[in-house]
Amino acid sequence: MHLRHTSFVSLAAWLLAASAFARGEHPYETDVERKPTLVTHGSCVIQNVTIHSAVGPARLGSVLVRDGKIAAIGDVEAAAGLLAIDGTGKHLAPGVVDNHSHIAIASDVNEGTLSITADCDISDSLDPDDLSIYRALAGGVTTARLLHGSANAIGGRHEVIKLAWRVPFGELVLRGAPEGVKFALGENPKRSNYSPGSRFPDTRMGVEVVFERAFARAAEYRDEWRRFEAAKARGEDPAPPRRDVRLDALAGILDGSVDVHSHCYRADEIVMLLRVAERFGFRVKTLQHVLEGYKVAKEIAAHGAGPSTFGDWWAYKIEAYDAVPQNAALLDQAGCLTSLNSDSAEMMRRLWGEAAKSVRYATMDEVRALQLVTLNSAKQLGIDARTGSIEVGKDADLVLFDGDPLSSLAKPLWTMVDGEIRFQRRDAFELESKPVEIKALEEPARSNGVAWNPNGGPTIALVGGRIHPLTAPTVENGVLLMQDGRIVALGVGLAIPAGATVIDVTGQDVWPGVIALGTPLGLWEIGSVAGTDDQSEIGGDQPDLRAAASIAADSAHIPVTRTNGITRAQAGPIGGGPLRGQSCVIRLSGDTWEELVVEDRDMLHLEFPRIGNDAKEKSKKSDALKALEKKFAEAREYARLVDEAAAAKLAPPTLDPRKTALAPYAKGERRVAVHADNAQTILAAVRFVREQKLDAVLYGCREAWKVVDVLAEERIPVVVGPVLDLPTDEFAPYDAPFANAAVLARAGVPFAIQSADSENPRNVAFHAAMACAYGLPHEEAVRAITYYAAQMLRMEDEVGSLAVGKVADVIVTRGDLLEIRSPVTYSFIDGIRQDLSNRQTQLYERWKKRLAPR
Repeated sequence: MHLRHTSFVSLAAWLLAASAFARGEHPYETDVERKPTLVTHGSCVIQNVTIHSAVGPARLGSVLVRDGKIAAIGDVEAAAGLLAIDGTGKHLAPGVVDNHSHIAIASDVNEGTLSITADCDISDSLDPDDLSIYRALAGGVTTARLLHGSANAIGGRHEVIKLAWRVPFGELVLRGAPEGVKFALGENPKRSNYSPGSRFPDTRMGVEVVFERAFARAAEYRDEWRRFEAAKARGEDPAPPRRDVRLDALAGILDGSVDVHSHCYRADEIVMLLRVAERFGFRVKTLQHVLEGYKVAKEIAAHGAGPSTFGDWWAYKIEAYDAVPQNAALLDQAGCLTSLNSDSAEMMRRLWGEAAKSVRYATMDEVRALQLVTLNSAKQLGIDARTGSIEVGKDADLVLFDGDPLSSLAKPLWTMVDGEIRFQRRDAFELESKPVEIKALEEPARSNGVAWNPNGGPTIALVGGRIHPLTAPTVENGVLLMQDGRIVALGVGLAIPAGATVIDVTGQDVWPGVIALGTPLGLWEIGSVAGTDDQSEIGGDQPDLRAAASIAADSAHIPVTRTNGITRAQAGPIGGGPLRGQSCVIRLSGDTWEELVVEDRDMLHLEFPRIGNDAKEKSKKSDALKALEKKFAEAREYARLVDEAAAAKLAPPTLDPRKTALAPYAKGERRVAVHADNAQTILAAVRFVREQKLDAVLYGCREAWKVVDVLAEERIPVVVGPVLDLPTDEFAPYDAPFANAAVLARAGVPFAIQSADSENPRNVAFHAAMACAYGLPHEEAVRAITYYAAQMLRMEDEVGSLAVGKVADVIVTRGDLLEIRSPVTYSFIDGIRQDLSNRQTQLYERWKKRLAPR
């Protein structure tokens, strides 16, 4: 059935639910809730737990912690009176060491006035009260290196911290960590995307010259001080050279007492920096981001620099367009000491999953993958004698999980730093005590006489896999037949037609294709290149815009997205408005936009005027909302006049393209996507939908959990996301974005999940996985990106599940669809097998050959 709501609750009921939000009757998190109840005083024993040491295979055992240190591992005898923590069924891992972070900083991270600011020190701006510290602890981060920004070729000095929220300043800093200075190459120091031409350098040539001049002067400065010291040693009384704090730092780089950590992207500039360093006699300690590092992996390894990169972040600017998710694995293969970093207060909460991507995309060994975010990063920072692995004598920086730490379906239960519990999970949404029920779905038969036809087209048979129809029980060791774009048979022990192409998928899982909602696929290529950005129009309301004819069928994003199992997507405007324009539904296969488009003008997208949660007059309609209501009323009136003129065979009113486009949506004949994120805006949007009698779906709804009772009463469908997100305010529970979908599901709100990520709509399954880890049942999480997504598009008769008669959008995975480590092995769109290569796999294959012996 379609999810169009046809009735509304009374105004009194709506106001009652809305007032509950106003009174704060929803989960919250204050300092009291964030204080762990498990207290170790630095000593405890974690018993019968699966230990992921990061230096060897996982094994069952116990870990003794004494005075903040790991004292014993294995078969541990617990002393009388020692706190014993039962780890049965749980997994213990070393805490994440994030090599590149900007949290816990009280002011701006960039001193951007000069091209050299090595005299600046980020420790002058440390903020132990930053809530990002607590939220990072909730993601299993125990150590972070805080860096100056990348506005300067030579930036400021870093600080390494052990994570502890709201402690005295001195307890935050990791004493004894080597000193380092942030360098930067490429677009950022030459200010390409900010204020080009405003400050030297303005080119990559200029960036190189900054280094050359700086170190030439630093060498002179060093020699001046050496001559001064030599003269003093001879008993002379020379005048000392003028002290220069900036040159002190650069001279420290030359003598090896200060490390260089450089932001970089392109292969050419990476090699440039390595050669400058070699000419001046020092080595670059780490290369940060280093997205084209795989192209010059041999040079990086020979120099001895340690690359610290991203998992799969790409295309946000031109120098990130050649990024590949196999980068870390290729650099590791070349012999580089490689790590992953976040550069994000949000991403650092899930760096485990970023590590798992190297398993997915490059079949990296899982122990080595775990090292990418633990031990290797600690080595790069020179603190591996203290942290980064579970070994006797090291600091007890540990994380307890309810599953394998590399699993996208696992979550941290507590995080320990130096033997003290700094984070302890609290089920703020009561999803463990009041779990979500799995909806019983029974899809009506849609075969309509569809069956295998001996006179039909070629047949493909998937044989031996575990088939997940999603609206019927799972079929073990099943057979699925596809012919002429449809599923023609599904079951156990089916006869395989003669001449069929048989694909053995024994041991693998078969699913309906994933549907990505709310994407700019085909409308956006490179974030910083305006010429490739067609996702947002100017000029206010533009309801007659349509996305379809502007879809670039040869966009690199389409095959990249398809490789992760997405077979259909909603592509449309992301910004502009309030009336942004109309999206379309595309299949991810075709040579032209006409071949891609399945349904044109599927929804009109409305960015609902925002109302702050702290607005003084929340019920008062803003001028923007009044203007919106007027436009909808005028469109309906315009349509009435057109209909009357047609009926009377009179001349129609003067053509108004905007009103013509808006009219069917204003009349409730077509679906409106209403984008609203915060609670008050959601409430206002719900009321607007009801008063205007629209067929609507809410998109975004990051604070839906605050007003879930209203949404449940109104039965308005919600496309929720992103899930991989930070909480929206200071008092939101740390896991509010993760639990949001489950809260909606428990209340009976029709929902689906979107990624809301222009660069990576391919990761929508990972958003669903996080929702699953935090309370959404697995079946519901998979449906949220397949069947429920199809319902939002009113296409569930055709796609979203596996059933005879439905379109053969089918994917096969080596493991769970929601598991990051499980790659897609086959994809079929309209029954046609798809090429799973893309720009990134092609770059990977090309540059992998450079590492092969010649």
